[in-house]
Amino acid sequence: MAASRRKKKQRKEKFEKALTAVLCGIVAVLVLLAAVISLSEENGGALPTWQQLYSWFGVAAPVPHLPEEAAGAATKVHFIDVGQGDAVLLEQNGAFALIDAGEREAADGLMAYLQAAGVAKLDLLVMTHPHADHIGGMQAVLDAFPVDRAVLPDFAKAPMPTTSTFLNLLDAIREKQIPTVTARAGDVFPLGEGTLTVLGDGVAAENLNDISLVTLFEAPGLRCLSSGDGEKAVEDAVLASGADVHADVFKAAHHGSSTSNTQAFLDAVRPQAVVVSCGAGNSYGHPHSEALAAFANVGAQVYRTDTEGTIIAYVDKAGVLQMAVSRQEAA
Repeated sequence: MAASRRKKKQRKEKFEKALTAVLCGIVAVLVLLAAVISLSEENGGALPTWQQLYSWFGVAAPVPHLPEEAAGAATKVHFIDVGQGDAVLLEQNGAFALIDAGEREAADGLMAYLQAAGVAKLDLLVMTHPHADHIGGMQAVLDAFPVDRAVLPDFAKAPMPTTSTFLNLLDAIREKQIPTVTARAGDVFPLGEGTLTVLGDGVAAENLNDISLVTLFEAPGLRCLSSGDGEKAVEDAVLASGADVHADVFKAAHHGSSTSNTQAFLDAVRPQAVVVSCGAGNSYGHPHSEALAAFANVGAQVYRTDTEGTIIAYVDKAGVLQMAVSRQEAA
């Protein structure tokens, strides 16, 4: 009888442990689902990045892995995966410039990436335009790294933003006494042995996308063009100016939107590679089919942060442009 009772007790204990494990698993799934739903709403319907989930749970993001084949290159352009947003790190012989900084929710992952990339200070911090998916992480950048100069768009060309993200960022720049410049077409900023040239300073518009700066990073063996969220009017203005927009690498404008990336502009850029920075499953449908068709029409290889993670364009020891991705696209 005693042995029988012990067996029953053991079975009961095993059942209770199994039931507890199942219930804990269900709770964990529900909590994770709540995090995904909450962050997706903040991302405009895009699935959250792992960095955003780490931040939501208050867990330190792991140090990212940088592609080994790019490690020793003097010239690199890092298209950092920040979900539905933009963050581009320019690197030339130990000098660094950051163009945009993604959403605030992606800031922890961005900081980890910058540290892993060897950033101790930023020679330039460039704001293409003041939308949250481009400036949300800048406050964290200012808190983490010394910045020699902030390059800003002309806010007078559009209604002045009133978001707390934007206003707090301006306050932080003033409090830290960071020298600022309102960029004008023709401005040239040195970066190591390279330069960052402003080809376009936006157009007067109600839409903040259209005050986006158009910049060209040039270094031995590489020309990389970036235009923030600039739409057709911005592209037309740059073409009309006669600026040489030809580039080896083009960061797709406005996350690959059909309101940008016109065929006329792509024909002038003639890129070997186009990088689309967008969030997985985003509600905007980025990149749009029209933009992808324009990229295909100029024979460009398309890379996407939503499927391939962070992407690095670099110049190898032979002076040849190479592209590295942090994860392989699923077959």
